[in-house]
Formats: sequence, structure tokens, C-alpha cells
Amino acid sequence: MLILLFGVRYGYDYLQQRKALRDDIEKVPEVITRDSKKVQPEKMVEQPVIEMEIEDAGKPSGKEILSEMETEEEKIKRYITGEHTVVKDESFSLITGYYWDDIFLWPDLYIRNTMRSDDPDLIYPDEIITVYNRLGVGETFSSQETDEILEAYLQVYRIYKKLGKEKNNSVWSLLWCAARYDHDFLNQYKDRIDAADRTMAQKYIDEQGFLD
Repeated sequence: MLILLFGVRYGYDYLQQRKALRDDIEKVPEVITRDSKKVQPEKMVEQPVIEMEIEDAGKPSGKEILSEMETEEEKIKRYITGEHTVVKDESFSLITGYYWDDIFLWPDLYIRNTMRSDDPDLIYPDEIITVYNRLGVGETFSSQETDEILEAYLQVYRIYKKLGKEKNNSVWSLLWCAARYDHDFLNQYKDRIDAADRTMAQKYIDEQGFLD
């Protein structure tokens, strides 16, 4: 636990040093969902019922069209904003802290890259990381964005589990961090998380609180 807290403290100090080297951070424009505008027809022409039934046969209803439009609007658009060359002693959490101002979003960046090592905790100098637009604005996330973040955490969780018991501390810390985005995370995804891991992560929360 002391190692984890020291790592977070070190991460923040490191970010401040990196940010002092640049004059400005390029801000990535967030994807803005456009409101659908309802256009009223100028004049409705009455048609015999039988003609309307024949004319509209096979066409989607107004509700179906609106539903499709809303589904398209809810899709989160991710796009590449640049690349990062890894330097010594960096980690994905430090890199996401630098580009996204949130060290806890690192699983979302990790799963979008293919690295030399299968261990998420191990990256090598000179590796190239593709950087994407971040999710959310500051500490504000939509429900769709939160779901995407938690799905990334669960993917990294499965990777850690495949690496064996030596990654248990990373597993429990990962689940603890995920719970900051949804305090009901451990219960909501209990069918995808081992009971023993949920117990240990809950112990972290009970002793240290949520990482807000």
C-alpha cells in the first residue's frame, strides 16, 4: 500500500516537471453532440387511409428513425491526436497524466496500443505510443464514457490475471482505481471479477476511501 501511494505521489511530481518544459498543452477539442432539430412541415395534405398504408409500407417509422439518430449520437468518437516516445522510468499512468491530466485513465490508452511486453506495468524506452483524444472533461464523464473507461479497466484486469499471482497487488490496486469512476463498480461487475479480488479491492476502499 505504501508503494502504491508513493507511486501516485511520484507521478504527480513527475508531471509537474514535464509540464514545466512546455509553454502550452494543445487542447484536444471534445466531440460535441449536436441536438436534433425537429422540422415541422408547412402543410399536411390529407390522403386516404388506404393510400397512406401503401405508400409507407416497408419504411421505418418516425420513432425508429429517431432511435437510430440517438444511437449514432451516443457513439463515442475516438481519434488519434499524436504519438509519444517512451523515455526511461515512464509508465502509462504518467503518460496519460501528461496528455490527459488524469493518471487513472491509463487503461483506456493501454488497450489501444500494442506494446513489446505483455505486462501493463512494463514499457521500454523508445517504444511509440499512439495517443488518442481523452474521455470526459476534467472530472466529468458521461455514462457512455464511464462505461468505456470501466471496460478498459476490466480488459487490463484480465491481462493481469493471465500473468499469475505475482500481479495480485497490481490487480487489487487496479480495481481500487476503477472504483473512483463508479463507486458501485465492484458490485456492478461482480460477474467479471473474482470474489477474492473484489474482497481485497473493497478492503483498500474501506481503509483508504475512494480515489476521488
